[in-house]
Amino acid sequence: MKLDQLFSPYQLTKDVRLQNRLVMAPLNMQSSLFNGAVSQNDLIFHARRAKYVGIDVVGSAYISDSGNTAYGSISAADDGKVKGLKQLATVIRQGGSAAILQLVHAGRMTNHLVTKGQPVLAPSPVEAQHGRVETPTEMTSAQIETVIQEFEQATHRAIDAGFDGVELHGANTFLLQQFMSPASNQRTDEFGGSLANRIRFAATVVSRIMKVANNVSRPFIIGYRLSPEEIEPNGLTFGDNLVLMKTLAALGVDYISLSMKQYDQTPTTCPELKDQRVADAAKLAVGDQVPIMVAGHLGTQFGFERATGDLMAVGMKFLTTPDWPAHVKNSGIQPGENQGVSIPYTAI
Repeated sequence: MKLDQLFSPYQLTKDVRLQNRLVMAPLNMQSSLFNGAVSQNDLIFHARRAKYVGIDVVGSAYISDSGNTAYGSISAADDGKVKGLKQLATVIRQGGSAAILQLVHAGRMTNHLVTKGQPVLAPSPVEAQHGRVETPTEMTSAQIETVIQEFEQATHRAIDAGFDGVELHGANTFLLQQFMSPASNQRTDEFGGSLANRIRFAATVVSRIMKVANNVSRPFIIGYRLSPEEIEPNGLTFGDNLVLMKTLAALGVDYISLSMKQYDQTPTTCPELKDQRVADAAKLAVGDQVPIMVAGHLGTQFGFERATGDLMAVGMKFLTTPDWPAHVKNSGIQPGENQGVSIPYTAI
């Protein structure tokens, strides 16, 4: 993507026009207060960066204590957090960016300390092979319905706080991905086994969130972030995820975000597509129906001009240098100055 295209306005949906195609990727800064409330750190961090991007995705807001991924993450789990979330959405929108709140349930990728003693839930009682985790409890049908309702409730809070949309975190082996993966989902009911059944949880969450969004009197964006594949025995394949992407497109999501290590990576678990970029295959799967957001080692003119996709997401560079997009836009070079956040944790 040429720089002039990257930094030009982009029509995301019929009713939403972005100031450019650059996205601040979701970063779980763990800079919130330890009850999940928005801190001064959060406000200052996003205020300094939102003016440079078309979308600012606030990373990993957990929808319940049971779904918390880490201490210091932002919470959307109760109505008491709306006041702080409203201040956060306000500073983002004042910069000219669309404010998107990413919603997450950790599933098995957490432990009882982080969840404050709440049960660690997952599709099946299969312990993850990495992270500070423990053997999870297999979710009952009632618990599945409860989690779906928690996604709905968190979406209502994002709306009340003035966010322009939500992004469902279906990447990085969290709960939505766990239901998709045969490695973590060994259920024998309607939520496990066949690909159609493994897609059911994600599709149901998206459908219910879409209904919430459709009842809002203003445009409200629904995005979905996913990891293209799992490189492990019996893991989630890229082919399965292409079917998920087609399903998401049919359900009407406003964008699909690919969580990748490299913007031009090719799939490992789909031999017939081994010579095609993940981003290109995803775009072929959904066509012009849904914009594709690409990430992974972007942030320079070299990367942007070789990447393919509709939106370009950058995370790590924003940690140290809030205004790097201005330097890239004007000269094509990346400044080395470190302007990271250094203020202490502070309540708002």
